[in-house]
Amino acid sequence: MEEGRVFPKGFLWGAATAAHQVEGDNRASDWWAAEEAGLLPHRSGDACRHRELYERDFDLARSFGHNAHRLSLEWSRLEPEPGRFEDRWFDHYARVLDALRLRGLEPVVTLQHFTLPRWLASRGGWLARDAVERFADYAGEVARRLGRAVRWWITVNEPSVLAKQGYVTGEWPPFRRGRWDLASRVIARMAAAHRIAHARLHAALPAPMVSFAHSTPWIEPCDPSRRLDRLAARLRRAFLVDLSFALVRRGGRPLIDYVAINYYTRTVVRWAPRGKALLFGVECREPHHGGPRRFDDLGQEVWPEALLHVLRDAARFALPVLITENGIATSDERLREEHLRGHLAALARAIEEGVDLRGYLYWSLMDNFEWAEGTTVRFGLAETDFATQERRPRRTMRLLAEVARTGRLPSETLPVEV
Repeated sequence: MEEGRVFPKGFLWGAATAAHQVEGDNRASDWWAAEEAGLLPHRSGDACRHRELYERDFDLARSFGHNAHRLSLEWSRLEPEPGRFEDRWFDHYARVLDALRLRGLEPVVTLQHFTLPRWLASRGGWLARDAVERFADYAGEVARRLGRAVRWWITVNEPSVLAKQGYVTGEWPPFRRGRWDLASRVIARMAAAHRIAHARLHAALPAPMVSFAHSTPWIEPCDPSRRLDRLAARLRRAFLVDLSFALVRRGGRPLIDYVAINYYTRTVVRWAPRGKALLFGVECREPHHGGPRRFDDLGQEVWPEALLHVLRDAARFALPVLITENGIATSDERLREEHLRGHLAALARAIEEGVDLRGYLYWSLMDNFEWAEGTTVRFGLAETDFATQERRPRRTMRLLAEVARTGRLPSETLPVEV
């Protein structure tokens, strides 16, 4: 490796988006239906109008040194009715993929990022009897029509998050609350969908890299000497982190070609009987866990050191690793820059330790429609003016561009010590 270079040549640098959050006018999805029914506090509307402005957005990404981009296909556009595939939207996504390739951006394509077609949601969503079969047919059609333009695939995004938000806290469609039994079934169904989609993609394409995007919060007990705190942390980790990996296994190994990690935060948990809805654990935000403790606008702790723990944990699979999401919701650009510096240092330390890390995709390219929070929180490398749809690169975007160009950490970044 070139002297002083931390990140290898060919390392994937980029950002991530999701169709419902950026495209706009996503009328055939369950989220749009819930928004229109007043079941959610915000409406996505035009979002970032990325369905029209994608070339401009990709130009922006390329101009800041990106060589990869994660995007999702909107299942409800491609299959607006069961078994009827919409040619014009397949043609649209073919143009999108061509636009990425033309700019030297490696596509990382997600088949399903939280939203579902209305017709499937009305029959129970992932709990519908034929949900896995329908997803398999959809995945096969995508592979047949679009697969040659894509090497890196993500089947489903964050099964544990979708299950928790939709069936435990009840904040997302289908707005069920306290139903751990249904949440577990949803994760199992999504794992089955992944396994079949993995097989379909491998049958149709020469050498695809297929995984699912895994939410990996780092979960710690508040007081490691207290048995109940340790139990609360184990229970939460078992559901939010371990269950998805356990269910995608086949023959003792996870049925994935690489580990796709979405990492945002550390969660410190203490036992509390009143926290039954969250597996008897409540989050401790006190300052006795190493300080000063900082939290973003969504209440997520900024703790870059934990990413190193997550990457060490991922290394046990002896597979390539790709960071498919990492970002911060904040209007404080100094905190955003500090967040990026700290997480890049964690990546560098992991590479030094031998983790086969292939790339880093920041969440997100620009401010977008952030689910139940709407446009009230800002994750973007670029600011979005939702009135004019102008994108204004933030200082953090320039920092990431410099690291992508040189392969080196910014000089001010201190090494991670864990």
